[in-house]
Formats: sequence, C-alpha cells, structure tokens
Amino acid sequence: MEKKLDIIYNLKYLVIIPIGYKDMFESINYTFNNTIIMENNIEDVNLIIKFINQNNIKDIIFVDYLPDYTLIMNGLLEKHDYKILYTKTLASLSNIGYYDMYKTILELLNNNTIKSIGVLDESMFEVMKNTDKATKIYLNLGEQEEAEESNTIGLLNIQDNDYHSFYNELSAIKLCQDKIAKIRKPGPTTKEFINCFKVPTIVEKEEEIINNNCLNLNINFTEICTHNFLKSMNQSIPCIIGNNSFLTGDLEKYLVVNSDDNIDEIKEKIDYALKNKDKIMKLYQSFKKEYDKKSNELVEEFLGCKKEQNEKKDYEKLISVIVPVYNVEKYLEKSLNSIIKASIDDMEILIINDGSTDNSEDIIKKYENNYPKLIRYIKKKNGGLGSVRNVGLKEAKGKYIASIDSDDTINPNFFIEAEKYLKEDIDLVICDWLSINEDKTSFETAAIEWVLKDKNKYEGLLYSTIMPSTCNKIMKKSILDSLNLKYVEDKYEDLSLNPLFMLKAKTIKYINKPYYEYYLRSGSLMRSSAGYSMINIIKELNKRLEDNKEIINVDINKFKYYTYSWRIEEYIMNQLYTLDDSEISEYIKYIIDNIYDICMGVFESSFYKNMLETLKNEEMKKYIKKRNNSFKNKEIEKVIIDARKKKNYQKITPPIIYNCY
Repeated sequence: MEKKLDIIYNLKYLVIIPIGYKDMFESINYTFNNTIIMENNIEDVNLIIKFINQNNIKDIIFVDYLPDYTLIMNGLLEKHDYKILYTKTLASLSNIGYYDMYKTILELLNNNTIKSIGVLDESMFEVMKNTDKATKIYLNLGEQEEAEESNTIGLLNIQDNDYHSFYNELSAIKLCQDKIAKIRKPGPTTKEFINCFKVPTIVEKEEEIINNNCLNLNINFTEICTHNFLKSMNQSIPCIIGNNSFLTGDLEKYLVVNSDDNIDEIKEKIDYALKNKDKIMKLYQSFKKEYDKKSNELVEEFLGCKKEQNEKKDYEKLISVIVPVYNVEKYLEKSLNSIIKASIDDMEILIINDGSTDNSEDIIKKYENNYPKLIRYIKKKNGGLGSVRNVGLKEAKGKYIASIDSDDTINPNFFIEAEKYLKEDIDLVICDWLSINEDKTSFETAAIEWVLKDKNKYEGLLYSTIMPSTCNKIMKKSILDSLNLKYVEDKYEDLSLNPLFMLKAKTIKYINKPYYEYYLRSGSLMRSSAGYSMINIIKELNKRLEDNKEIINVDINKFKYYTYSWRIEEYIMNQLYTLDDSEISEYIKYIIDNIYDICMGVFESSFYKNMLETLKNEEMKKYIKKRNNSFKNKEIEKVIIDARKKKNYQKITPPIIYNCY
C-alpha cells in the first residue's frame, strides 16, 4: 500500500518492510496485507511517522530489524504494540551482521519493547518455540496464470552470494540436453565461468528470471526460499530448492536436493521434474490447499485478529444513489435536479417512493421518463426511512451506495470529485454539510470533529456529531453487505448501522467541502421529539457492537462516550423536562428497562467524569451529579419532578460533551 497522507486509514496493524527486501514484498504483502516499503532515508522515516500518527493503527509489524525502527517508535504519539517478522534462518547466523540483528531482536523481546516475533525458518523456530512470544509463519502467495512452455531454466539465486549454489546449478544445466540457463546480468566471474564451460545462457531482467521457464532452480541452505518456490509453482513451473522447512513426502523427494555440492543430484532432480511435471503439479495442488489453510491460521495467531479478505465481486455500476421519497412534492424536483447535475457516467439513481399520498409520484414518473437510463423507480408501502434504505441496499447495482434525502440537495462537484477515489477502491468517501436555515442563512457542519482532528483523523470522523448520517457518505456496498445487518425501521435508523460501517471501513477519503446541502426545517424528523425511538436505537446499536467486537479498532468506552452521551442527554434525558406529568413514570421505566446499563456505562466512564470535572458551571455540575446518582439508584423520578417544579434543571448539550478535550 502507498503512504498516502490524503487518505485516512483504520487498520489493526501495519507491516513495514525495508526497501532492500523488495524480492519478498509480494509474498509478505499477500500474506499480511497492509504492507508498506520503507526507503533508506530519514525523509521516508519521517513520512512513515506522520502517516502512522494521523491514522488509526493499532499494531506495527517490522520486518527484521533496522536502527530506523527505533526512530519510528520514538516518533509516534500514541501507544502501539510492536511485533517483528524475522526472515533469517538459523544457518545465516554465521554471518556477523545477521547475528548482531538476531541479538538486538532478542534484547527487544526480553525488555518487552517487542510484543512477539513471527519466524519463517523452521530451525530458528525450534530454537525459539519454548517462548510464548514466537509464532511459526508460512508466507503465502496468490494464484497466478500458467506460464508458457519453454526450454529455459531460471536461476533464482544471486550469483555473487557465497551461500548459494549458483555455479553448481549452471554446471547441472550444462549436463542437460537442449536446456538454457536464464540468469540476471552476469558479473565478471559468471561470464568467465560461462565462457570456460560453454554453458548455454540468456540474460533477462531480474523480475523476469522466474517467469516462462520449463523449470526453476533456487538451491540454497541459508535463506528462506518460500516466495520464489510458490511463485514458480503457481505458474506450473516446478522449482527445485535446497533449504526446506515446509515440503514433505513426495514433493520433498522430487524437488529438494540433499547437497548443494552434488551436481549429479541436481541434474537428476531436473530430469525427473521435467519428465513428471503433471504428477508434481497434482501433488502441489493438494499441498497448496493445506498450506494456505495453515498459513492463514498461523498469520492470524501472530496478528491476534482476522486478516481482511480482498473483495473480488463485480458490479454493474460504480455508484447507486438512493433517494427516499415521502410526501415531498414541494422539494423533490430541486433535489432530483441537483443529483442529476452531479451525476457521472457510471451511476444509477434509485427513487424509492415510500407510500407518498401527495403528488410526488407524478414528479418521479416525469423524471423516470426523461432519464430512463439513469433513473429506476421503486414503489413500496410506507415503512419509514429504515425500510427505504433496506430496499435500496437490496436493489442497488452499484459498488458504492450514496443516499440523498429528497428534501435536500447536493453540490454538483460531489460525485465528480469522489469518482477518482472510488475507482481506487477506497471504502468510504465523506464530505461536510452545508446546513441551510429556513431564512436561507447557512453554516458549515464539519464531518470531522475539530477537537480531535489533530490527534487522530479517523477518530475525528468517528466521533463527530454527524457521523451516523448516511447522506454525506458514499459507502462501499460490500462492507454493508458483510455486516449482514439491516437498518432498524424506526427514527434515527442511520445510528443503527452506519457506526458499524465506520468501524469496519479501512480506508476513508475525507473531502473537507460542504457538498451535502442539508435543509433545516421546523417540522422535519430530526427537529421533533422522539425519546422512545432513540432509546430503541441505542439499545440495538449496543447489542450490535457487542456482537461485532472483532471490527472495533478503537477504545470502545471512548466510542460509546462520543456516540451515546450527548444523544442520551439531548434526545432521552432532556425529554423528561417537557413530558406531561402523566407520562414521566412510564418513560423513566422504559429507559431503565431498556438502557439502564448502557447509561450507567456512559455516566461512570472516565470520559464523562472528566467532562463533568472540567465544567465551569458549578450549578450544572452539581445538578448532573445528583441526577446521575439518583438514576444509578433508580430513584430519578423524584429528582426530575422536583427540578421541573423549581425550574432549576440543567441540560448537557453536544458542545459541552466535545469541548472537554
């Protein structure tokens, strides 16, 4: 992955691999995902520090050890768990440089700077397996296309490495009839050897040595050769190796040499592999199935979490725009015109009529007739916004879902600017709001909470007041589908599902522009009293959070503080001061029966307590503490009735919740 500072990442781990390990990048990245290359300069080290600091990344996995890793750890603002993927073999410790690296890693493990280590070499793992900090790792590689037939044999070893069997491999190929050695650009010694023994050779670029051969050789006894072996075999090119910690049975018998000095043995292995290619590949397919399973299990054990699977599903459209319609004849044309003006080529608009009783349907049909290739009309019985969103998700043909309420509008540049990032497979594109009052005055509402944005941009988006909104987001449908959940068919339906999407999204593009134009109307849903609905939604969201803990990569108590606290105050507790006297008892009972534990979890969290302690309004602080204590003892009704009579109650609003940090 690229170190893009304009994208916000939410990752459980990040793998950092030195640039000198480019030959292993493909297999490490396939095995782990989330892998970046570290250039050999201080500028890139600083870029990586900045990249980690601005994103939500829990664990850092370093490949082997470099002094630059210490610079990275010292430059990070938040606490991370550090792990190392150790790629060297036990035999390689005869090299003083590799031995010093090994000693440094042991010191880091012993002083708990490094939490755990993943080991590739079987012999090295045998040495370290008595510690619970070591995990045996099997690197993996995806399937590739079958190579063309050829009479070349690729020499995957580096010719000037004393630990390799390069010249013995050349000698064995010389003994083979009509076979040509494919090598990298030869050095003086190699040229002299080739000329002296008249070995037929061709020179190829480094990245092409392994491809389109009848056979590949990677015989060594000091380095891990899993990557080259898998890459070769995945192309149906048999690969003969020396150092082996993963092959058993017939595959080991046919493809592993016992001695790198025995040219005759190498020649015999070549001859057998060429004559029995089909047999070997059949054995490999069976081996690969078990190897893939084992590799995935060990990697997830090392990571301490599930590895994300890459999406492969094809879609008919890039974006499906869902427009819920219910009795909005006064605003519908203006809304649809704005969406059409913002449309891009690879897009569809789903207008879903939720049982309107006004003239909305006539307007919809007019637009459907005028834009038959762009608009699809779906009519349904009235069920509310949650019901509409669920129908839209089921019917949408797009890779991404956008939702525009039919009494709002969007800026014509929203989809145009977002399109680039959608084509780059970003999980979520999100923009700010332009909130427009009935008197046509307006103000911007940021999608990122300004109090948090300099600490962690992802948390700034996750904890903002408008985070649950569907309307300022373009969301990858496959993530919504993978949650296997529906929007609750009640008011505030967005809060039942979108926070889970935000928790699962790994890549986010935040467009700091007010592209969604939200009209504040006195009779709109969000301006009305709906305490019971908010109680139901918070209860359901909390259950869903408990059921999906594996996707949560943030402090869950902090998440609940920002997501629940002001909604509990504004939509639930504040209703107590406006309800009729006859309704209070029933309403309080409903709160206690349904979300008592949730409320207490918020009120007793360190975040809520810190908020109260930082309040300058002592009267408010005193009242809220008294109210919360009575709620804890389930005696809140008396406190509320007394406060109503004396009119001395205090209300906590969102600015109070956010301004404490």
